[in-house]
Amino acid sequence: MRHFNPFYIKGKAVAPELVLAVRFLAVYLMLTKEFPFNGNQGSGRFYPLVGLLDQLGTDEQFNTGVRLLFMGGIALMMFSQFVRLGALGVGMAFLTGLLSCQICISVAHLFTGCVFLCTALSNDVTGTDLIRFQLVVLYLGADLNKVTDNDWWTGASMETLLVTKHQIASYMKLARAFPAGFLSQIMGIGVIVLQMAIAILLLRRKTIIYAMLMALVLHLPMVLLMHMTFGPFLFALVTAYGSLLTWPRHLACNSRLHSGVLLKCLKIFDFNDQISPCTENPKESPASWLRTALHFLPHPAILLTMTVLTAAMVRYGKLLPLVMLTILAFCLYAWPQRKRIAQAVRPASL
Repeated sequence: MRHFNPFYIKGKAVAPELVLAVRFLAVYLMLTKEFPFNGNQGSGRFYPLVGLLDQLGTDEQFNTGVRLLFMGGIALMMFSQFVRLGALGVGMAFLTGLLSCQICISVAHLFTGCVFLCTALSNDVTGTDLIRFQLVVLYLGADLNKVTDNDWWTGASMETLLVTKHQIASYMKLARAFPAGFLSQIMGIGVIVLQMAIAILLLRRKTIIYAMLMALVLHLPMVLLMHMTFGPFLFALVTAYGSLLTWPRHLACNSRLHSGVLLKCLKIFDFNDQISPCTENPKESPASWLRTALHFLPHPAILLTMTVLTAAMVRYGKLLPLVMLTILAFCLYAWPQRKRIAQAVRPASL
């Protein structure tokens, strides 16, 4: 009897890393209620950007249709093998929501929708490259916008953002140690340089890890300073970067290091026989539980737990622990891959 493989998709194979990314992103969206016409994306159709969308039924019927498209796509991604079709539905729901509401224009939601659309268009030939190129476009577009805006070079944009709008006390105190406007100018130019560097590093697979490191330097301080995750953007960005990593297909148990109890729990959700059982009876201790959680981080059950924890921290405004968790995950799992990321496995056999 053929064992069910949760990474299999009807049609051409799609990278398992992408399947994990969109499934966990879908869970996050549901937990934080960040989906079309909810959360930060407005309440429904309002003066559509495309005239045709204004002619499709009443506002209530149209809004309901977009939500049904979104929920149907989520269901297909989570509970069937038609992940590509589900991702297409969710991506189209986000795109339709943006085009049908002028006050709903949001880079965060557009980027999130594009993660799903890129997944729907991916196969065993493209691997995760469409997501990588989407990130390149994201940073290049943002950077070109800043390069042509004199306020970013003079520091006026950073001054407006951090002082006038958000009134960051710690930043204003630090800025007083420098000549007026100097720190804002340095930060504005720094953002331009960082975004361009990230885009360039993403062009080559073997420098992805360094692009991720710069992305942490760019995004996480802004999260802490402004106490914002920009809707679903931060988690969508994390999952997009995570899909570019290589995730092991097999996780081996070491009876001297790992917890047998935790492994039994993980085995319940081990639908594709990813975990090999321990040959001896492990000894239980707090240290073995911690080592098991760290060593088996790539297991979907642990990644799901981290997704739920992230959604809870975002919902209740615990952004400092969220930043620390993100940095810890990067140091423990992403950074060690810098030498082997270029040899990412293509999932043609799945």
